[in-house]
Amino acid sequence: MTLEDKKRVVTRFLERCNDYADRQLEGYRAELEHAAGKRALELADKIAHWTAYRAFNEHAIAELATARLDDWLD
Repeated sequence: MTLEDKKRVVTRFLERCNDYADRQLEGYRAELEHAAGKRALELADKIAHWTAYRAFNEHAIAELATARLDDWLD
């Protein structure tokens, strides 16, 4: 498998992770609209974590488009 093939596989995996994160975020945001108290705080926390996870994946995808992580895929 070439380096470019490896990058495509990892990038596609991260994109799929973000698709999943988007669905999770959509559900939590919808639930938050009707939540209050402790449940609202729990949902806000989950939204923050999923948002950070998604941002990390986006950062990794951007780095995979460069040579920065090439040595990780040896």
